[in-house]
Amino acid sequence: MLATETAEAEVRHAPGAIEEEIRVFEERIGQLERGEITEDQFRPFRLKHGIYGQRQAGFQMVREIGPSGILNPDQLRTLARIAETYSTGRGHVTTRENCQLHFVKLQNAPTIMRWLAEVGLTTREACGNTVRNVTSCPLAGICSGEAFDVTPYALETTRFFLRHPEFHDLPRKFKIAFSGCEDDGNCSAAGIHDIGLIARMRGSNGTGRRGFKVLVGGGLGSLPTEAATLTEFLPEEELIPTLEAVLRVFNEHGNRKNKFKARMKFVLRDKGIEEFRRLVAEKRAQVTTSPCLPARSSPLAAPLVSLGPAPGRGNGHAAEYARWVEHNLQPQRQPGYVIAWVKLPAGNVSVEQFRGLADLLEKYNLAALRIAISQDLVIPWVPMHRATEIFRDLQALDLAAAGARTIADVTGCPGSTTCNLGITRSLTLAEVLADEFSSETDPEIKKVRIKISGCPNSCGQHHIADIGLYGNARKVGGHQAPYYQVMLGGSVSGDGVKFGRQILPVPAKRIPQALRAVIELYRRDRAPGESFRDWALHVPKDTVAEAMRPFADTTTDSADLFVDWGDQQTYSLKLGRGECAG
Repeated sequence: MLATETAEAEVRHAPGAIEEEIRVFEERIGQLERGEITEDQFRPFRLKHGIYGQRQAGFQMVREIGPSGILNPDQLRTLARIAETYSTGRGHVTTRENCQLHFVKLQNAPTIMRWLAEVGLTTREACGNTVRNVTSCPLAGICSGEAFDVTPYALETTRFFLRHPEFHDLPRKFKIAFSGCEDDGNCSAAGIHDIGLIARMRGSNGTGRRGFKVLVGGGLGSLPTEAATLTEFLPEEELIPTLEAVLRVFNEHGNRKNKFKARMKFVLRDKGIEEFRRLVAEKRAQVTTSPCLPARSSPLAAPLVSLGPAPGRGNGHAAEYARWVEHNLQPQRQPGYVIAWVKLPAGNVSVEQFRGLADLLEKYNLAALRIAISQDLVIPWVPMHRATEIFRDLQALDLAAAGARTIADVTGCPGSTTCNLGITRSLTLAEVLADEFSSETDPEIKKVRIKISGCPNSCGQHHIADIGLYGNARKVGGHQAPYYQVMLGGSVSGDGVKFGRQILPVPAKRIPQALRAVIELYRRDRAPGESFRDWALHVPKDTVAEAMRPFADTTTDSADLFVDWGDQQTYSLKLGRGECAG
């Protein structure tokens, strides 16, 4: 990249520039309070600073951007400080590798922005019609199946596009994901993004060349779309100029009149992939950004420790430790190290846990942890001989729950707990289902992944789950009741994207029984060695629907049908104004 381009980016991200943005934000709050500007005038400005309106009047959700979900000890402690001082005493990690803090007063947002900036985090462009947080595989740099570590490329992409003067007002939000391998369904899910980048190598015998398979136009929401292949191999130095060309195509051809048809997937549907390639090539010829390699390395590296023997059995906690090791401990590509997965209840982290995790990283000389799209935390570079110690420290933080990456590790968006568009309490149901299936022992059933969204917008990525649920409301006897549409058989893998089939709507309070019926049907019906995913592809829809129908029948239901999970009051559908839907 040319020195002038690097200098321009440095100016955008300099402390003085960030402080000036925060100062202007404070001025706008004052103008709003004095009635000099309206809420409608303030809203787009607020969103581009990562401050999102909640359904509760007078409160905001603050969404931080931690590129690629990487959080070091100082950053974890800052999130704890914010949660304790200005939020609810906890944060919520998302499928976008962000951390969100709820019930924040608008007047406190500038202070939060300053605290985040002090430790290298930001809220800038975490919402709005911008390039959102660039995500990457949480195992990048340590996965045995990756072509190479994509982290530096994701960080460079973040730095280049964040607050880029030409891409701060796109037709709609824009999402980019990096994956180190093709089979990335639970790591990055490149095929459902506006741009998905999959690491590839070309050549052999010491002449290997790095590059990316480039996917464009993917997305979920009300019209789920699998991304199309722009190119099978893009040389690494062409990454930034080509991404810029794609964004220029979107900026020019995206629908600015109808936000429901404004995502890039609609441009792809309208133009077709051949014409889209031609437009990108045309824009690439006009791009003046120079081909370049990442200027920064990954902030995650091997700790300075001596390797020791394999982990022991837990010193008096053998059974608990063995269960934790089975799914929460994963071999790393580098000999002598393992990856510790931290299973979070519905993606929530308390103040004490934020601080405890910071202490843990420093205790074991670990640089940082990462947020995964499954709403888990990943602690890389754990020396094998210290795994039992880390297990005990996580136990003390109530973060050693077994079952990461299993049916008991349920993904869920905040839903109607805080979101204006939420229809159901998806976050609470995620915790209920995690408990429902926590004692499952069947190896194939444990591989099943459940994802929940509180509305059709798919912030919980329900379309690509083995079992996906999205919230809706239905009239039962003249009264509204919370429901979920049950979907089956979604996935992202090296074979591409498969969106789940809609099976049956079921009342929210009957979902645990209904899903248990599906699981028991699979247990009885499957062929020897058949995975749930394979079974779900061929089992007749009517067969599954019939198994769930007793729990969908509302003729004899009790009054609790009209009370959502986590509520005491009778359900009533209340929707606010959507601002960016994910």
